[in-house]
Amino acid sequence: MIEIAYFVVPVLGTIFIFALIKGWLDARTQANAKHLELLEEALKNPSVDRATLESLAFQLTGSRAPSSKGGPQRSLAIVLSVGWIGLFVGLAIWFVGEMNGERSLIASGMMATIVSFGLITYPFALRELQARRADL
Repeated sequence: MIEIAYFVVPVLGTIFIFALIKGWLDARTQANAKHLELLEEALKNPSVDRATLESLAFQLTGSRAPSSKGGPQRSLAIVLSVGWIGLFVGLAIWFVGEMNGERSLIASGMMATIVSFGLITYPFALRELQARRADL
């Protein structure tokens, strides 16, 4: 009896997981189709302004408009995320160094924290400088 359970339970579990994934994918496909229909109807509206039209076209096709600035923003987001991770790693190294009384760990943790703080503030400082240049 127990040998049958070793066969039936994984098979039923696999069927159940397949049914869940299939239902989720079907619901997602239907939602995407409805979303696409709504976007097409919005594009047919003659009173849509240029910015909204570009946004809707991007949602339909996935290609960015020439005026879009996706590259630099993405790289700055990566710099910011590396800075956040480095900040907490640096603080953890600093804390472990303080607990063990090791000066090299304390110095490494301090340096990593300072550099990571600089990485965190860099995107914001760069955006502020660009805003000030635009005002001039």
